[in-house]
Amino acid sequence: MLLLTFIFFGDFPLFMVTQRLYANLTHYSLMAVPFFILAGKIMEKGGIARRLIDFANTLVGRFPGGLALTGILACMFFASISGSSTATVAAIGSIIIPGMLERGYGRNFAVGSITTAGALGILIPPSIAMIIYGFVTEISVGKLFIAGIIPGIFLGFSLMVVSFFVAKKRGFKSEKGFSWREKFRAFQRAFWSLMLPVIVVVGIYGFPEMTIGPWHFRGGGIFTPTEAAAVCVIYAIIVSVFIYKEIRFRDLFGLILEAANTIAMLMFIITAAMLFGFILTNAQVPHHIAQWVIAHRFSTSLFLLMVNIILFFAGDFMDPTPIIMIFIPVLFPAVLALGIDPVHFGIIVVVNMEMGLVTPPIGMNLYVASAIMDMPLYDVLRAALPWILVIVFVLIVITYVPVISTFLPKLMYGARY
Repeated sequence: MLLLTFIFFGDFPLFMVTQRLYANLTHYSLMAVPFFILAGKIMEKGGIARRLIDFANTLVGRFPGGLALTGILACMFFASISGSSTATVAAIGSIIIPGMLERGYGRNFAVGSITTAGALGILIPPSIAMIIYGFVTEISVGKLFIAGIIPGIFLGFSLMVVSFFVAKKRGFKSEKGFSWREKFRAFQRAFWSLMLPVIVVVGIYGFPEMTIGPWHFRGGGIFTPTEAAAVCVIYAIIVSVFIYKEIRFRDLFGLILEAANTIAMLMFIITAAMLFGFILTNAQVPHHIAQWVIAHRFSTSLFLLMVNIILFFAGDFMDPTPIIMIFIPVLFPAVLALGIDPVHFGIIVVVNMEMGLVTPPIGMNLYVASAIMDMPLYDVLRAALPWILVIVFVLIVITYVPVISTFLPKLMYGARY
């Protein structure tokens, strides 16, 4: 269909299409996507999730609904090393949901809380969705990563608060308390898993410049977000094969093939979305929309409300990647025209993508949870609905309180980042 559109309605040579596709697919920032997908596959099978759950349980297990709080906190930990929501739900949910059912938690409570918490995988950095947004808008992926930390913690904490009060009202039991020695041992077992986000953050942003006596440290980053993705793969292999010994070398080939299937599908979607975006740009659709918004004097608040509604309905029928590739090039000129911070707008987009992952009919997290529990999709949706409302609340707050997204970038990069 796209090819026919180029042939009959395009006014440019077809070879320009192939040149543009090749130039975009070999873009430096997009190289991070395959690496993060492969790292997520390795970590999903490498015993990392179980150790993160054990450590999270020592921290919050003693509270009412402790196992639910453990699952959400573990999702936050795993999100900080995987970049994928479906990988987070699969890795954490396959362990924590059966455990919650064994301890008498309601099935809807167990499935709903973890299915929704898994969406943190694309908000807490590293995030594949942020990489795609940064590629489309030419915004620094490093700035987007640092901007996602506070909103991710805010959403995770909100889910934990709701789980706490619901569990307390329903009388779900808490886990036993843990001594400081037990907490330290759990931390030791999870140490190598917890070090990955530290390596990524320190590697990208570095240490601040400082002077200690006669020594002066220049500070600054060590590698780019794209290079950080490759570091994640190497680190995941070292931890899973040599330290935890949950994966053998011969298993890596199968994991690479699994990742290759996902990568190929994602790159095909990106390619098709690029062609569609090229058509829209050639027809000056983004420019006309920006002019229309300015002519009708839309306020920033009303425009952001419209964007949230559009992305909500788009998320019901499309995956995050095509939504970002198709809608953001159209909306972004209006964002700049209204003076909206593009980094703040990026976080709004990612939170909307999180909602799309837990709403039917395309919500991938729902399908993963359905497969884990062998539950009908409708039952999984009904279980997740109360927590989806939490995401809606967080989205509204993040949309209209931009400092939540912009505080860390301004702190790291200065007032005019």
